[in-house]
Amino acid sequence: MIHTLEETATLIEKSWAQIHRSKSHKDMTAGLPNQGGTMKKTLISLIASFLVLLPASLLAASFADMVFVVDQSGSMYNEFQWISNSLKEINSTVEKKGIKANYGIAGFEYTAGTLSGYYKTRNAWADIPSDIATVVAEAEWAANNLYGGIERSYQAVDWAADNFAWTGNDFAKVMILITDEDADYAETYSYKGMTGEKALSQKMKDEDILLNVITYSILYSVWDDVAFAKDDYIGLFDLDYLKNDPTRFTADFTYAKINEIMEHEPSSAQPVPEPGTLFLLGSGLLGLGGYTRKSKKTTRASLA
Repeated sequence: MIHTLEETATLIEKSWAQIHRSKSHKDMTAGLPNQGGTMKKTLISLIASFLVLLPASLLAASFADMVFVVDQSGSMYNEFQWISNSLKEINSTVEKKGIKANYGIAGFEYTAGTLSGYYKTRNAWADIPSDIATVVAEAEWAANNLYGGIERSYQAVDWAADNFAWTGNDFAKVMILITDEDADYAETYSYKGMTGEKALSQKMKDEDILLNVITYSILYSVWDDVAFAKDDYIGLFDLDYLKNDPTRFTADFTYAKINEIMEHEPSSAQPVPEPGTLFLLGSGLLGLGGYTRKSKKTTRASLA
């Protein structure tokens, strides 16, 4: 689990408080010279420098790319409006939890994103990392430029996985698909010799994408093997809930995204030392200082 800097600082502070009260702390620091506390100050400075010079990714808050992939057919006006009305609130809540997020959006019907529209129109598109205003503007544009009625949802998810400029490294990849229809031509979707839902599920695993789907509950079976799942949680959200109570839906949805992001360790990220590891490294420096002095003292005694 990746801790925020505040959580890390608190845990290290508690660890120091415990060891200050212990005999092992007295033993560990007893051998250090007390010439105005010079050695102690030097070692403490080394520990502080070690923490400061660590890559920011090791001590920072969580990060995420969050993209919306939205059915742009004629019945989706309210869903695009929900994005334009709620994204600022979602981002504000996410930031308060110490998460830095980038955003993007892709509309789809028969085609997705930058691909030419099947009905000679374009799809909504704002790549990562677009600012909030750009994504909101694109959602508002799409709400007023709906078209068609063939929703190739599996193909749209695949296209989005390959074509968004994912940040990588410590950034979780969160994709939010919104549709009110079944996945047309799902059986024609293929990946690594597999077809349909099994193929898309493998694609999401290979790309380390946390796929969330907002759709009607009667359509969950189209996505239950593809949506991100962990323990008893699965990233399926009821479109009726969004339509009937958008305020509460937004709060619940955002809370779920925060948990997903903070619990997820991207496969491309470097391992993140836990606070205990950082503390032990610092303690090792102190112990090394005591050991070095003792060794020098032993050497001088043998020479005498």
